[in-house]
Amino acid sequence: MKKIMIRVLLVMLALIIGYLVFNQIDARPNPSKLGAPPAPAPESFDKSNGYYRLWTLIEPKDVDIETDAAILPYRRLADPAFDNDRYIKEFNHAWKEARKNYQHPEKLKPAFDVMKFKGDWRSSLSPFREQLTAAAEEYGFMLARYEKLINCETFIDFTLIRFDFPIPHLLAWLHTAKLSIALDIMTARNGNSPEAVAHLLRHLHFAVKVIPNSRTLITNLVSKAVARLAIWALNDIMNQKDCPPDVYQTVLDGTPTLAYEAFGSRFPFECETYWFSEITESDQSAGNWLSVVKNKLLFQENRTRNIRVPFMEGIIRYEETPPRLWNEDIQELPRQAQGAFWWLQNPLGKKRLDDEKSENFVAVVYKSWALKAWHDMLHIAADLHRSYDPTRPIQSQFNDLPSYRELLDPCSGKPYIWNEAKQVLYSIGIDRRDNQGDTRDYQAWQDSDYALPVIMFVR
Repeated sequence: MKKIMIRVLLVMLALIIGYLVFNQIDARPNPSKLGAPPAPAPESFDKSNGYYRLWTLIEPKDVDIETDAAILPYRRLADPAFDNDRYIKEFNHAWKEARKNYQHPEKLKPAFDVMKFKGDWRSSLSPFREQLTAAAEEYGFMLARYEKLINCETFIDFTLIRFDFPIPHLLAWLHTAKLSIALDIMTARNGNSPEAVAHLLRHLHFAVKVIPNSRTLITNLVSKAVARLAIWALNDIMNQKDCPPDVYQTVLDGTPTLAYEAFGSRFPFECETYWFSEITESDQSAGNWLSVVKNKLLFQENRTRNIRVPFMEGIIRYEETPPRLWNEDIQELPRQAQGAFWWLQNPLGKKRLDDEKSENFVAVVYKSWALKAWHDMLHIAADLHRSYDPTRPIQSQFNDLPSYRELLDPCSGKPYIWNEAKQVLYSIGIDRRDNQGDTRDYQAWQDSDYALPVIMFVR
């Protein structure tokens, strides 16, 4: 019996050793079109770079953010003239404290919630007029900094492709943008729509400037959110019965056709691919000894990348191709840790791929084409408002507009659809199914159209 037990143990030991040895045999890396990770350009560190103004948005009130001393801590993070490793480590500790000190404007949440919907913002925000006025005074120094941000000539994200590199306080940016846009709506309500519209177009133009220069997806997405809010606010002003006619021409002139680079995410998608590799390497060199040993024994870097990189390349192809040309619906990455024997090869790599939630990348594609569609429809709506004839059917007036004929729905290849009953102009969305103008406001791409209310009045 003892000899049998020893033999069984020896067989089990041999199987374990064989399993671990088998998991040391990695695949060859497949070629990729993504190339090498990009490095910041020298001009990124010029004092005029608007990226510094995004970073310094939450600096204390008494700090002059235009000085060399104010921008130096941020420059040292990425400029190769400095010891980046040292300053990143030092900065991360200080940055955590700075982020804690930023006071979220929770009292404005009800007003901000109104801005999630595409109804009549002017009427819906009216009950919060006193709150917004008080907030404008309390956060006046941040609004002043935000003005400098959206007026910057250049914006170049110099984030390094490494797991420990910090990012600006993007929630502060979004809060400040929402407050500023809400104040623009109040300005229009007080009878100065031209001033409000001119300012909202600056929000929009700045966001479109940031989108192609973002190295992180979260920065890219916040830019899109600001652009979307500006578009909806502009549309809300045009939908008012007392909107001055000059506003329509201003919006029309201020919304030229967006190229893919101005609404897409190719650059941050590429950077995201490099970040995954960076995180992988950091996991193997950091943490407790057990974690390091597990990675050495059960993680195969090339096999993991050979799954992740083609998937990301496919996501980029989907996003830069109009959905009307897709042969099939956009696909999420299939689960890797499935089947009876998934654990035999590269188990940690498969788990890591599953933990990443590839559906988030699909959501980014949805939001990119949503921005394109809403921008198109805003331009078309301005064109319609400008020439509206109350004696003619609206659909026939759309048909006469060059903008309506030329700016086709990228999801269908046909003109955007006018729903007379709902008073909305809409795109069928990236699921390429017509849902009569129903939309879920960024929540899900299936069964969701991109809709914009277009309200006409007899003048």
